[in-house]
Amino acid sequence: MEFDKEKYKVWKLPHPILLHWIINPGLAFNELILGQRIPKVTLIDKTSDAPLMERQYVPCPECSALNDGRLWSKSNTFGHWFGYVCPECHGRIPCLWNITSLILLVLTFPIWIWLKIFGEKKWIEKEKSRFAEVVSSELPEAKKTNWLKMGLTYGVLMFCIMVLPKIFQNQLTPSAIAIQAAIWLGGGLVFGLAMKLFLGSRK
Repeated sequence: MEFDKEKYKVWKLPHPILLHWIINPGLAFNELILGQRIPKVTLIDKTSDAPLMERQYVPCPECSALNDGRLWSKSNTFGHWFGYVCPECHGRIPCLWNITSLILLVLTFPIWIWLKIFGEKKWIEKEKSRFAEVVSSELPEAKKTNWLKMGLTYGVLMFCIMVLPKIFQNQLTPSAIAIQAAIWLGGGLVFGLAMKLFLGSRK
């Protein structure tokens, strides 16, 4: 698809946020468990002074519709295990895959393939009904984000996922646990700062 580069800034690989989504192993939890996905292409309206959340559009490669990015926010953020569905034509919108997610999907192929075969059509119908609910109500307005809280929450979540199992198995000493806690909390703060710089900017 061709876009008006005078009006839109195109976010696609190798944009830093998208690279982070692909290489961060912790985000496999968001994809496989929560069903949170990121489109391969996002357009940012450069002509508007609105907050970034209100300037994002997700293009559909099948019907060329420019869908408001807020359609996949708030209550409709999660549950998109099979990707994004265009609310206009119900076609598929390509999404990124986290590397760790792909590895886990390959290893668990005999399990999830049945969910895809027997559940994908029902999921698409559910997606249509979800969009009907979102479109019929007002799209959410952008609110000020507490980036520090976001970063600390991310760090604590990653600590629980990556370190707690080893603690329960007595694989770590107290000093190693303290080091891991510092690493993940520090990483969370870096994540929150990065989100503030990229998503908090109006440029």
